[in-house]
Amino acid sequence: MTKSLSKTESTSILGVAGQNVHNGTIRADEFLRELKGREAVKKFREMRDNDSTIGAVMYAVEQMLRDVEINVKPSDDSDAANKEKEFVESILDDMEHTLDDHIAEALSFLSYGFSWFEVVYKRREGLGQNPKKKSKHSDGRMGVRKLACRSPWTIDRFDVEHKTGDILGIYQSTGYGTGNNYIPSRKSVYYRTTTINGDPSGRSILRNAYTSYQYLNNMQSIEAVGVERELAGIPVARVPAEYLSPDATEGQIAFRNELQSILRDVKFNDQGYIILPSDSYPDKDGAPTSERLVDVELMSSSGTRNIDIDPIIRRYQHDIARSVLSEFLMLGGGSNGSYALSKSKTDLFLRALESYITQVVDTLNKQLIEPLWELNNLNPDLMPKLVAGDVAPHDLKELGSYLRNLNGASINLADQPEIVDALLHNAELPELDRKKYDESLEMARQAALAPVQEEPEEEEEEEDEDQEEDEEVSKLAALQEEVLKASLEYLKDD
Repeated sequence: MTKSLSKTESTSILGVAGQNVHNGTIRADEFLRELKGREAVKKFREMRDNDSTIGAVMYAVEQMLRDVEINVKPSDDSDAANKEKEFVESILDDMEHTLDDHIAEALSFLSYGFSWFEVVYKRREGLGQNPKKKSKHSDGRMGVRKLACRSPWTIDRFDVEHKTGDILGIYQSTGYGTGNNYIPSRKSVYYRTTTINGDPSGRSILRNAYTSYQYLNNMQSIEAVGVERELAGIPVARVPAEYLSPDATEGQIAFRNELQSILRDVKFNDQGYIILPSDSYPDKDGAPTSERLVDVELMSSSGTRNIDIDPIIRRYQHDIARSVLSEFLMLGGGSNGSYALSKSKTDLFLRALESYITQVVDTLNKQLIEPLWELNNLNPDLMPKLVAGDVAPHDLKELGSYLRNLNGASINLADQPEIVDALLHNAELPELDRKKYDESLEMARQAALAPVQEEPEEEEEEEDEDQEEDEEVSKLAALQEEVLKASLEYLKDD
């Protein structure tokens, strides 16, 4: 018989999230050795800074999300809630750096899997001499001086609670031989891409591009060497056989090694040269011949290569872009590509960007706004929250078509100014002047009702006009009849 769940057991933590994450090592559950620990951070940094495709993707992500509008939404419509909303807005405007700069730094969690910021608070006591308390406001509340970035390559390990898996802080290497800094989570803002396996270091979005990046690097190196060899040729040297024999003297071995160094480093540049001895082989009688003792030449290949490396390199570039949902960047580089394909791929990328910026504001709400409320002992019911705006501008053509369809279905939105304001905001136009808008709606209603009241008078006028026309026709017919009678009488008299 199954035992019933007790209250004690229901509140206990019985398992662990991952096999190795409790030790706090960066990417402890990774199966590739070169992507474990701080080596993983170095490799992802190399991929971000050295690869043109990855660099273009990360630059596009950063610039697009820096432009997203971050708004503060009050908890309700009361004056007290709006006052606390203004307080949060003043905090974001009173830091030593802008919120856009922080978001740009925070997005490094996409490349490394996580990013860590130490929150430096301050007492808001006006523009005094103390830089730690310098503020535009003097309400005495606790504010934020700065969100100081702690680079991932300076973090040795995470402090993880073994049983629960909670992240308590980080140990940071100072690099000055003075030990490690410990930064607790309660004084930090900590971003990570995912919580799979409870890994505190998250998972870099570049992880799936790692294999393609490695092969791409190798292919580009082979291509560069191949181009150089095709242009310069392969150096070939001819020396006497005794120089290559196991019984060669020390002098011959030294000369052979020096020649090997020269052949390895020979290039077509400003200072490239080779010095050869002028001695030649003697014939059987000991007389000199035209064959030199040492000879060097550049051997070039004949014909064309059977393998074209360029398509291979393009394939790996596509794989890298595809792994981060940015394959649309490669469209137009070849003969294929259409508007429909580009739009579908771009829309998918924009949806990913929306999730990234939403993750940033959710973290700020949880790890920055809530601690500030506790430090200032404020009412939690009045706590506002940060809300991210739209990542990409709306397609006004599609929106206009949708509104026409609503109008065709007799759904009129003109009486709802909030919806009209939202539509104007999507078009990046100023909001309505409510007073003028209400007056315009009232005038339109009166103009619509006026023709209905005048319709009976118009019908009476139309009936009078028809009666007058009938009378005129009757008079004309009688006149014609009299003229016809007079004409007949005249013909009888004749």
